[in-house]
Amino acid sequence: MGLGEEARRLVGACGLNCGRCRIYQASAGGDLELQRRIALELFGEDSDVLPEQIACGGCWGDLGVHWSPGCGVRACAQGRGLVACSQCGEFPCSRLEEFYSRGYGGARENAYRQRVVGLEDWWREQ
Repeated sequence: MGLGEEARRLVGACGLNCGRCRIYQASAGGDLELQRRIALELFGEDSDVLPEQIACGGCWGDLGVHWSPGCGVRACAQGRGLVACSQCGEFPCSRLEEFYSRGYGGARENAYRQRVVGLEDWWREQ
């Protein structure tokens, strides 16, 4: 069966479900007010970041509309031909653990769940 195109775009290499991310939801839904609030939360009132710049099309979406186009975790997975790090024989690696240590424990839990049930079943659980 495999992951559909939308699901594949929204499965973060690290384990994030991009569809549940506020940045993705705001930009995909065209919610300029939410984008404005996120910009304020992340960058403060004196920032030059425009609400329209709070945008992402998902981990595997267009890199021109990506919150972290230079993500090393994503680049590594792509270089190995993987959708998710949970599919890697070296999972979990130090790069991934460093990412998780920055407050992405939910992504860690997702990735370990993916490892147990597989990517497709994990996506169906979402």
